[in-house]
Amino acid sequence: MFSAKTTIRRIALASAFACLIFTSASYAQSASAPEKAAKDFYKWYLHELNADRFPISNQKPQMLKMISRRLGKWIYSKAYEEYGADYFIDAQDWDENWENGIKTSKAAVKGNTATLKVNFISKQEGFGNYALNVKLVKETGVWKIDRVSSGK
Repeated sequence: MFSAKTTIRRIALASAFACLIFTSASYAQSASAPEKAAKDFYKWYLHELNADRFPISNQKPQMLKMISRRLGKWIYSKAYEEYGADYFIDAQDWDENWENGIKTSKAAVKGNTATLKVNFISKQEGFGNYALNVKLVKETGVWKIDRVSSGK
C-alpha cells in the first residue's frame, strides 16, 4: 500500500517528467522551424506556380500568412509591380522540377531572425540547380519569409 504522500510524490514526479519530455520536443521543433518554414513555403509556392496559380496575385491571404508584415507591404505595393521579376525566386522563370528538389541549409538564428540558403535541385536539363539566400523573421511566434536574394 502506498500512502497519500507517496502517491502525490509519484504524480508530481510523473508530471515533471512529462513536462520535461514536452519541453524537449517543443525545443527540437522550434530549433528546426526556420528551415521547415522556408521549405514549406517554397514547396507550396512552386507548386502553385507550376499549376498556373500565381500566389502573389491570386492568393494574397495565404501569402500574408507566410511572409513578414514588412515584405507584405512591399509585395502588394506599386513598387513591386515595377520590380520585373518574381521576388521569391529572384527570376522571371523557373524549373518545374524545383518543386520536388528543395533543400535548405541549417539556419543561423539570432533572436527573432534567421538566415539560410534554399537550394533548388533539378535532375533535368534546362535551368539546373539554383540557390537563394533567405532571411526569416519570427512574428507572433511564427517564422515568416522576410527577404530573398540570389544565392550566387
